[in-house]
Amino acid sequence: MSDQNTSTNQDAVRLPILKMAGLSVLACVMIGIGGGSIGIIRGGDMTAGLLTIPATLAGVLATLMLLNGLPPRPAGVWGIPVLVGTMIRAGIVGAIGLGLYLMVEPVKEIFVLTLLASVLVVLALDVVTVMSLVKNHTNATMEPSNEQLAPEGQA
Repeated sequence: MSDQNTSTNQDAVRLPILKMAGLSVLACVMIGIGGGSIGIIRGGDMTAGLLTIPATLAGVLATLMLLNGLPPRPAGVWGIPVLVGTMIRAGIVGAIGLGLYLMVEPVKEIFVLTLLASVLVVLALDVVTVMSLVKNHTNATMEPSNEQLAPEGQA
């Protein structure tokens, strides 16, 4: 029975929270600056793009703190908690974004599209991070075995 507990503990891994946080913060800041630059090109100012940064960073950091509090688990099981974190992040970013929009009234199109771009890029980064975690911590291969390739009755 102790062998089972030992192997379960060895298979459990933690999310690379610092890596996820660094990439997410960098992406949110760069996308916010890009949105602001588009605002300047359209004859306005950077306000609409830059206002997305606090909204997205608050959502990103809140969900990463929640995920960091979870105990280690097998790599293949991290998909669901990260998905739930992404849904919580979308709610936080949407609520803060709506509040900022109503208080400051930036250019609507630039603000909303920059906000959505930030959320989608961070979602993609989360998926890539979890898939990398699964790839690095599982022994499964994608190649079919001979039994799977053989026609019925010949295996």
